[in-house]
Amino acid sequence: MSRKSPDSPVLEVDGLVLRSARGRELERLDFRLGPGQVMGVVGPPNSGKSSLLAILAGLRQDFVGTVEVCGWPVGPGTRGLVGYVSGSPGVYEELTCQEYLEFFADAFEVDLHYRPYLIRECLRLVRLDGFQDKVISSMSYGSRRWLGMARALIHDPDLFLMDDCLARLERSERSQLVEILTELRGRGRALVLCSETLAELSGLCSHVCILVADRLLACGQVRDLLPKLVNFRMMQVQFEAGFRAAVRFLERNDKVYHLSVSTQTGNLVRFLFDGDVNGFSTLLKLLQAEGCSIVSYAEDQDFLGKAR
Repeated sequence: MSRKSPDSPVLEVDGLVLRSARGRELERLDFRLGPGQVMGVVGPPNSGKSSLLAILAGLRQDFVGTVEVCGWPVGPGTRGLVGYVSGSPGVYEELTCQEYLEFFADAFEVDLHYRPYLIRECLRLVRLDGFQDKVISSMSYGSRRWLGMARALIHDPDLFLMDDCLARLERSERSQLVEILTELRGRGRALVLCSETLAELSGLCSHVCILVADRLLACGQVRDLLPKLVNFRMMQVQFEAGFRAAVRFLERNDKVYHLSVSTQTGNLVRFLFDGDVNGFSTLLKLLQAEGCSIVSYAEDQDFLGKAR
C-alpha cells in the first residue's frame, strides 16, 4: 500500500477521542502532518500519549473519530506505512542485529534484492555501523533503542512513531537521537514523538500536543500555539511546613494541572502551572497565607524546551 494521492497528508486526524490510562475520555484531537513535519506529544505518565500512538500505529480500533495514514483509514492495512517504536520494545536477545532485522524484513515482505542494502542503511542511519554480527544481549540500552528504530524503518515507512523518546538516555545519547530524527525529517518522514518532556526534541517540532491529567491543553502548529505555550510551566515546590494544606489548596486551583507528590521526600510537589511569573508569585503568596512554609521552588525548563 502506498500514498492514496500525492496530495494526501501523511497523517490526518479528525475529531479523535481517546481514553487515557485512567479510562477518562480526552477532548477531540484534530491535526494534520505532511512530509518532514514533526509532532511532539508531551505530558506526564498516564496522560494518554501511548494510547494515541497505539491508535496511529493501527494497533487499537476502540476510538471515536477519523484517522488516516497517507489517505487510508488507519488499521491493519496501514501498518506497512508506519514505523512504530514503543516505550519498551521487546528484542530477541539471542539474535544478532542482522538476524533481527532479517526477521522483520521477512515480516514486511521487503524485496530480497534490496534487503541487504536496506539493513546496512538502517543500521548506518541509527549510528550502528558494523553492528551486523553483534549479539543483542551484549548491547547497551541506548544501542538497543537505536536497533528498535532500525527495525521500525526496515520497510521504509512514511510515518515514524516513537514513544518515551528520551527515557533512560544519557545526555550524549539524547543528542545522537536528535541527529537521527533530524535526518529522518530531512528524508521526508512525518514524525510523532512522545515524551514526558520535549527538552532537546523541541527544536525539531513543527507541531505540539500537550496532554495533562486527562485533558488536552493544546494541539496544533507551534507558531499558532506560542501565545498559549508561553504561560505553561512545570514547577516543583518544596515545603517545610503545611504540606497537606498545600496539597489540598493546589488540588482546588484551576491553574494547576497534574499535581504529583514525591514519595521519597514527602514534602515535594510537582505540577503544571498555567500562568506567567507574576501569576506564580501570587500562587506562592496564597500558599503562604494558608500557613504553608516554602523551602524552595524551581521550574523544569525541559518540559517544553525551545517550543515555548
